Amino acid sequence: MNPIPIKKLYNPQYDLLSTSDRMELLNKIGKIYNLELICFKEFTAFGKSTYTAVYRSHDGIEFVFVPGDTVTLGLDFKNKPFQDIFNDENLAELAYPFVEGYEEEIFSEDDVQTKISEILEDEEVLSNIETYFKHNFTQEDEFVIHPLLVQKEYSETCWIPISDETLRQNKEWQQMIKKAEEKGVSEVMVHNTVCLYKTDDRNWCGKLYEETTFKKLLQDIKDNRYSLPTQREWEYLAGKGCRTIFPWGNNIDFSMNLKHMEWMDNDGEYTLEKENFFGLVIGDDPYCREIVYDNDEFSYKGGDGGRNICGGLGIVWGYLPISPYFQDREVGMGDYINGGYDFFRRIIRIVDDSVK
Repeated sequence: MNPIPIKKLYNPQYDLLSTSDRMELLNKIGKIYNLELICFKEFTAFGKSTYTAVYRSHDGIEFVFVPGDTVTLGLDFKNKPFQDIFNDENLAELAYPFVEGYEEEIFSEDDVQTKISEILEDEEVLSNIETYFKHNFTQEDEFVIHPLLVQKEYSETCWIPISDETLRQNKEWQQMIKKAEEKGVSEVMVHNTVCLYKTDDRNWCGKLYEETTFKKLLQDIKDNRYSLPTQREWEYLAGKGCRTIFPWGNNIDFSMNLKHMEWMDNDGEYTLEKENFFGLVIGDDPYCREIVYDNDEFSYKGGDGGRNICGGLGIVWGYLPISPYFQDREVGMGDYINGGYDFFRRIIRIVDDSVK
């Protein structure tokens, strides 16, 4: 097989190739990495698009090719008034938690607006908000991101599937399923122990919780010849170098259908649970934080485990953690993974000697 010119796997060169040339490159990549080519597809979201391929690995995981690029990542909030960044609706949401007594008292709409206006003129409050943004967003800089093969959807941690036979033979679990059926519920869970869930009208599946460490997860990933993304790789995958807080802009659109926001949830498809411009489902739920790995250190991207939402801080504060550039400085990384909130995404880095 002829070698792949590595430069063609980076933008802008990749985007300038004809469709037939890109298809040829993508087909070769699949063969080099022993991936089944499922389809060629152009993914579009937030005004950006990528023509790429979807693959399936020998272990049944779907990947997409993501071209490399030289991009600016991170955000600089210095000398940028919040009134120039956020619209009035989002500013009001940012200010509301600072209204004294907002958790205990019910204010009239006029009182709320008056108090919010006062808050937005309070230099101390604005300074606290500014400090939060500077502290919890990565610094702006230019980076070279190398071409990648990236898992389309993140995987859960700690939960191990129960075989159908084991599930049928376990009397305790069968009793739990029977009670769930009587109550008309489709899932029953014992915290950090077992989860039983209905897959269709008749069939139930189950999974067991197995406590594990970050180091063990990383070793398992490496043993299968995959890697975890770095912080900056994840930022690129989620934002493609966007110069705004979110991939679509700086503001939450209140017409979105977002998880965990009952007044916005219209029971339809969630706005963010869709493939992005690379074909990835990423940065869609603040409760689901992805594990990344840099220089022997683990950290999270894409969520805060729902801390801001659970704290009653509202939609804007609640969804800030899904920003490509949010970096949760408040959380401490211990040894053990929290299977309820921690997820991971496999990647394969494409380097010069692997495409020859």
